[in-house]
Amino acid sequence: AIQFGTFTLPDGRETSYWVNLHSVSGFPGLYKLAVDAMAEAASKVKYDALCSTPSTGLLFAAPLALSVSKPLVLAQPGRGTTGKFIEGEVWPGWKLMLVNDLATSGRTLMATAKAVEEEGGEVEHALVLLDRMEGARERLSKDGVTLHAVTDMLEFADVLHSMDLITDDNLRAITKSVEGRQ
Repeated sequence: AIQFGTFTLPDGRETSYWVNLHSVSGFPGLYKLAVDAMAEAASKVKYDALCSTPSTGLLFAAPLALSVSKPLVLAQPGRGTTGKFIEGEVWPGWKLMLVNDLATSGRTLMATAKAVEEEGGEVEHALVLLDRMEGARERLSKDGVTLHAVTDMLEFADVLHSMDLITDDNLRAITKSVEGRQ
């Protein structure tokens, strides 16, 4: 789930670690735990439907929609066969909660929110499994969207470190990176 080295984030910034949550679905117990934790977080806010971000959002949004018994619409990276970025029904005035695996800068979540709004929906909440603590919460807040995260990068790193899954140097690298971005 986490690798160390030099990586380039989608927004072009470099980072000393890469978090890949795609493999979570390969571990059914962990996957269920993640979706259940997201369902718990989702139960604390009001919304009419879920909207996955392109690609990785669907990995968590589909089982979450089943768990919370809410409709799911899908954002796609480009205009689909319908000519829209959003696939599925968005009723005027519906409040949609965005779902993604993690939040870094917030760009993907904001682009998805704008696509939902173009379809007549409203976005007040976004839910992720992991907040990398690199500006997404603040960026979303400026546009009236509250970010809900099951955990954040510092808590995640502390747990991995306490289990001896990352070294002291890895923990310091994550802490330095997060502190440098806030």
